[in-house]
Parts: sequence; C-alpha cells; structure tokens
Amino acid sequence: MSADSKKLQLLFGVLVSILALWFSFRNANPALLVHLLWKGHYGWVLPILIFMNLSFLVRAFFWRTTLSVTKRVSPAHLYGSILVGYMGNNILPFRGGEVVRLMYTRKLEKIGSAVLLSTIFLERFFDVLLLTLVLLLFFFLHGSSGIGKKAIVLGISTTIVFFALVLVARYRTALIRFLKKRAGFDTTTVGGKIAATGEKLLHGLSILASPQKMAILFFLSFTVWGCTLFGCYFYLRIFDLDMHPVMMSLSLLLFTNLALVIPSSPGGIGVVQFATLYAMRLFGVRDEEALALSVVYQVVPFIFTTTLGWYFIHRQHMSLFDRKSSDTDEVPDFRAGQKNASPNQPKER
Repeated sequence: MSADSKKLQLLFGVLVSILALWFSFRNANPALLVHLLWKGHYGWVLPILIFMNLSFLVRAFFWRTTLSVTKRVSPAHLYGSILVGYMGNNILPFRGGEVVRLMYTRKLEKIGSAVLLSTIFLERFFDVLLLTLVLLLFFFLHGSSGIGKKAIVLGISTTIVFFALVLVARYRTALIRFLKKRAGFDTTTVGGKIAATGEKLLHGLSILASPQKMAILFFLSFTVWGCTLFGCYFYLRIFDLDMHPVMMSLSLLLFTNLALVIPSSPGGIGVVQFATLYAMRLFGVRDEEALALSVVYQVVPFIFTTTLGWYFIHRQHMSLFDRKSSDTDEVPDFRAGQKNASPNQPKER
C-alpha cells in the first residue's frame, strides 16, 4: 500500500472520529460531565483490572492451543504478545496492532507469518462467533423483534462460515494436494509459492479438525467474553448505573465492540463514545452519565495495555515501528510431523 493511501485512510479515520465525537458531545453539559467524572467510585477499577488481566491470560491459552499444531509455546510469551497487539491498536489506525503482534511473536518464537496469521484469524473469528451470540441474547432478552431478525440472519451466516472452516480443516490434506498438483509441485513458480503459503495457512487452521480441541477453544472463548462482561458490570458500578445489571452490561459490551469495527482514529476515539451513548440511552441514562462512562471505559484499558505493551516490547529490545528485523527472520517449515528449523541456520542459496 502506498504512503498516499495510508495517509488517506488515516485522514478518513480521523474524520470519522471527529464526527462521532461531535454527535456524542453536542448536547452534553460539560460542567455536569466533569462533576460526574470527579465523583465516580473508582475503587471498582480494581476488579475491572483483575477481569481484564484474566481475559488476556485466557486469550494467551487460547492462542497456545491453536499454535499447538506447530509447537508448544510459552503462555507467558503469548500473554506479552497479546498486550503488545492491544498497545498497537491503541496507537496505530485500522487495528494495526494485529500486525505488530504478529511481528513480535514471529521474532520471539521463530514461527512463520502464515501460521501466526491463520491462528490470529481463528481467534478473531471465535470473537465474532461469541459476539454474535451476545447479539442474539441481547435482542432476545430486550424483545426487539425487528432488529432481532437481522441478528438471527447474522448468526446463521456466521455458523455457515464456521462449518465451512471446519470442512476446510478436515480435508486440508486433499486441498493441499490439489493446490500442489495445479502448481506442478514446483515451489519456484508463483503457483508453487501460493500452494506453499496455502499449506502453512491451512496448517494453522488444522486445530478445527479435532472436536476435543475445538471444545476447548469454545470454552476458552466463552471465558474471555465472560470476563469482559463482568468488567462491563463494574464499569457501570463506577457511576451507579447498575439498575439493570445484566442487560446494561450486555448492551455496553455489544455496542462498543461493534463500534470498533468502524474504521476510526487510533483507539476508537469517538466511536466508543457514540456507541456507549446509544447503549445507555436504551435504559434512560442521561447523556452526561453515559459519556462519563465512555471516558473511563476507554481510558482504563488504554493505560493498562499501553503500559504493559511498551514494557514487553522494550524488554525484547524491539521497536514498534521497526520492521527490518522481523522481515529478515527466517520462517521455518511447519509441515505436519516436521521439527522446526533452527533460527540461526543460514539459508541455502
């Protein structure tokens, strides 16, 4: 992607954030907003941080499970990688933290980019599955039949994609053989390189071929979102907004995560405020209370993930914007049953 395209994307994201901030704060009383922020019960930040940290730990075990088809990886290393990724999302536009996370883990564990990419995709797809379930649950409990029908369509579509991925994982050997046959088994050609990359990508998805491992992934994903839901409840407690604790927590969780899909400035500034405002208006919450909630809801994880992310990335003597070292790392071969190549072994020409 050219530098001009990146600048245009960044400009578009900033404009989206500015518009979202204007729509969110245009009718708010600044003095009341400051008063509410000052009077918040910030002791509830402690359980928020506990559940947030727990969700990242469980994500590390989720990622470790998907990577187990390649090698055993330390959950502590993956925990650091996840925080580095969130730090990148806070700073870079368009969820650029996923790229930073991939590069960081590639250098740390000497795992190929294709395998890392497919396992990160798998984690995010499970997030979509669970978020769809939250969407269905919310509209079922809320009784919004019109929007609920759209949620059902989304749920069916997501389920179809999931089973398609399972089939691809089950029959990946035949698919790889077909790709190699079409490429003539020559890895020097463009078709051969595509087939080799496809083999590594499919290898990263192969965890779906095991029903037992898939059950573990669902359990871990449920745990992640359960911790996030509890965190939403404690955010509400900061401003005494727990009149309907379950529904309000579900609403906050659902709409803020959906808002982050919108391309905006780094950290989702503006769209998070707009989403929180919408989520709380469903329960008659004043705009100033909802906006105070949105500020804390965004600032607490920003500080936590950015601080720890910088710690982990500097502990490995890496730079957030230095791609040179990662690009020169050798990518080992991850064919089934083959051991990893040594990271210090020179490439043969």
